[in-house]
Amino acid sequence: MSFSYRIKIPRSRIGVLIGKKGETKAEIESLAGVNVQVDSDDGSIVIVSNENTIDPTYVWKARDIIKAIGRGFNADKAFYLIDDSIFLETIHLEGSKNNIKRLKSRLIGEKGKARNMIESGTDTYISIFGSQISIIGDIEEIRSAKEAIDMLIRGSKHGTVYRLLEQKRFKLKQDPRKIWKDPPPKDN
Repeated sequence: MSFSYRIKIPRSRIGVLIGKKGETKAEIESLAGVNVQVDSDDGSIVIVSNENTIDPTYVWKARDIIKAIGRGFNADKAFYLIDDSIFLETIHLEGSKNNIKRLKSRLIGEKGKARNMIESGTDTYISIFGSQISIIGDIEEIRSAKEAIDMLIRGSKHGTVYRLLEQKRFKLKQDPRKIWKDPPPKDN
């Protein structure tokens, strides 16, 4: 029995999905045990389980990795989604083009400071692409990142959000099991 899933990503992200000499696509296929069929003309992708698929849910893991790449993440960050405890969450910005541009500017901050503060304060990865904000992380940390993003969208001062994030980062450092970007070295 095979499982399949169809997805579309922006054509501008197809090259990132395929990767240099097809390496990224091949790695997705290897990690998830699926076949990935890409139509470069319209950006549609079909993910199909095969005899190497460990578990049918890996079709959805491959889908999430491809969605993340389609939403602006590089492949290295998207590959974190193969872990069962890591998820992708997307927030859609609404309003006029000018309003979306203003909100994106607030979320990125000067020289990327706001986005970097949210990422380091919550141990997540954030991509702002088009009118979408996507977050990769564990459930708790995504919730914290969404709270900071919501505060900025509602007009809170950056300093207020940064103080909140510093408090969250301090709590995170108290529990080293929460750090997934830089896991502790394994004992041999």
